[in-house]
Amino acid sequence: MDYKLLAENIVKRALKYGADEAEVYLENGRMFELSVRNGDVENVKQAASKGLGLRVYKENKPGFSYTSDFSEQSLEEFTKKTVQLSLVADPQPWNALPDFKEGKIQDLDLYDPYISEIESEKKIKIAKEVERISLAYDKRITKTGGGSFRDTEIETIIVNSKGVSYSSKSTGISFGVGVIAGEGSDMQSGYWDSSKRHFKNLDTIENVANKAAKEAVEKLGARPVETQKAPVVFDRYSAGAFWWGILGAMNGDRVYKKTTFLTDYLNKPVASELITISDDPTIPGHISSVPFDGEGNITRKNILIDKGILKMFIYDTITARKAGVKVNTMAQRFRGYRTLPSAYFLNIVVQNGNMNRERIISEIKNGFYVKGIRGAGTDATTGNFSSGASGFWIENGEIAFPVDGVTLGGNALDMLENIDVVANDLDIREDINSPSFKIAEVTIGGKG
Repeated sequence: MDYKLLAENIVKRALKYGADEAEVYLENGRMFELSVRNGDVENVKQAASKGLGLRVYKENKPGFSYTSDFSEQSLEEFTKKTVQLSLVADPQPWNALPDFKEGKIQDLDLYDPYISEIESEKKIKIAKEVERISLAYDKRITKTGGGSFRDTEIETIIVNSKGVSYSSKSTGISFGVGVIAGEGSDMQSGYWDSSKRHFKNLDTIENVANKAAKEAVEKLGARPVETQKAPVVFDRYSAGAFWWGILGAMNGDRVYKKTTFLTDYLNKPVASELITISDDPTIPGHISSVPFDGEGNITRKNILIDKGILKMFIYDTITARKAGVKVNTMAQRFRGYRTLPSAYFLNIVVQNGNMNRERIISEIKNGFYVKGIRGAGTDATTGNFSSGASGFWIENGEIAFPVDGVTLGGNALDMLENIDVVANDLDIREDINSPSFKIAEVTIGGKG
């Protein structure tokens, strides 16, 4: 079936039934996933799915519905009813499709045809092998959380009555393992995975297995420290949880409603001059890159914070119109075709620093190297930061012992402004990517 042609015809039908504007967001894909435990295949799941969401506007009144039934009769009735929904909605002046800029979507190298050719036996072998190596890493590894393998293929199409007609094919492939070290009251978990668009770019089975096992073993004997204020180094892989809270406070709808502590900080300093943050979903081959966003806008790199200065908030088209601002928008559909687009980042990259992480640690007399964050993080309304944390205590420039059962607390703006060193260890592997960084002083809540 020509799904783009199908989408174009549904848009035409919606206009025929009275819509002023219409948009179809269509997905067609398949997924495979399996898990193994103690060398045995535990679960195998394979599924194909397709569906489309239809959004219409009639006199600034919205209508939206979705379906997975692509039969001719069903789509005819579906389109008619979606337009009818808009007739009973309340009109708002901002209700309309985006105003699109002319352009051509980029080829971001997101599709690997080899993934569909991988035999199930090879996938099972990878999941079993990563578990086996991880369990054999150290005699203190006592339990397995299981090995896993997953791959996906999806075609995404967006067509609307304003001339947009885009399609993109992408793949994803990942495998990982979780293990538990220790026994009784001293048990620690470790997990690691590798997730890429192309099979050839996956990490080795040995590296993934050993990283998961090492994480579990090195945390054994973790204990809290005394409550105090001390320098804190956020590891590059724990830093994403810190930035996630800050990004939530940059949401345009929160700004419009004045429910974020960053409301009045546009074009003002909010962080150390060492901090530059971009949203860049145009990195070729990256797992979070996309050629167009959830509204059909061609993606581009946007600078959110430039050398500590807040340069833009995160808006979709509707929230930007409500707020009366003209800004590059960015939007996702969190449940694909089943949901409307909403303001959200696509791929965050915190700019790399120029100092080796080990050197940063070596210059700390007494401090905390954070490897894991749990809990709420930054309160978007107040800016208060509070989160459980684990990692390692630093004494005289060296890792002294593992730490757990402590909390980090403070004011997010103070923490941002007190970032005094950024490491050069950026690893772009997720949707929030950051180098390690040091905050000069943070309140650490522990024992006593």
